[in-house]
Amino acid sequence: MKWVKAITFDFWGTLVDIDTSGTAAMSHVLQKLSITDQDPLALYLAWDYATVRRYRSDVWRPYVQWSALGLADTLQPLGVELSESEWADLADVFVTIMTSQAAPHPESQEVIEFLKQKLPLMPITNMDEHYFSLNPFRSQFDQWLTAEEAGAFKPSALIFNKAISKIGSNPGEILHASLAQFADLEGAMPVGMKVAWINRGQEKLGAFTPKPLYEFPTLLGLKALFE
Repeated sequence: MKWVKAITFDFWGTLVDIDTSGTAAMSHVLQKLSITDQDPLALYLAWDYATVRRYRSDVWRPYVQWSALGLADTLQPLGVELSESEWADLADVFVTIMTSQAAPHPESQEVIEFLKQKLPLMPITNMDEHYFSLNPFRSQFDQWLTAEEAGAFKPSALIFNKAISKIGSNPGEILHASLAQFADLEGAMPVGMKVAWINRGQEKLGAFTPKPLYEFPTLLGLKALFE
């Protein structure tokens, strides 16, 4: 693996368990709105899809703003009607809980501690700077790149090219690790980065998604490459 000069990571989902904290955040929102007959996990996933569709529809603006629109898309069909400022406040609470409470996956600490003794590491995240700073696991890294800094969300080439410049290696010498097909596999490879797909959900590769160089069920497979 001498060709690898740096490793970049997707953060949410790949390194930390965003689904559990996101479900907790949705539970809080439902309680706040006195909604008792809905499944928090199902609504969290619906919000996630809605928010991704929203932020892929236009130029960059803060993730929390797209999150507010995603919440409205998800909750208005249930009869929730709020003002624009109320949706914004609700999104702030929701994203704060989701990001601050996302705990590392069981192997993440071990793998990152091992790899950072060998190579430069850097997460690339679609999250805003403020909300990313709330997660304790960010402290494992000396550098990172947010969509806010890049002015673009993954899978845009803008954010991946910014990451290449920031970490200071040629794209073909960077291994990017992620579980997200649309955001990372389809974003990193077209700019020349190599990809290790951390396929935690044992998903099928999308019909139009390029095949990654590696595929592992957890980050332990990535660690094994460098042992």
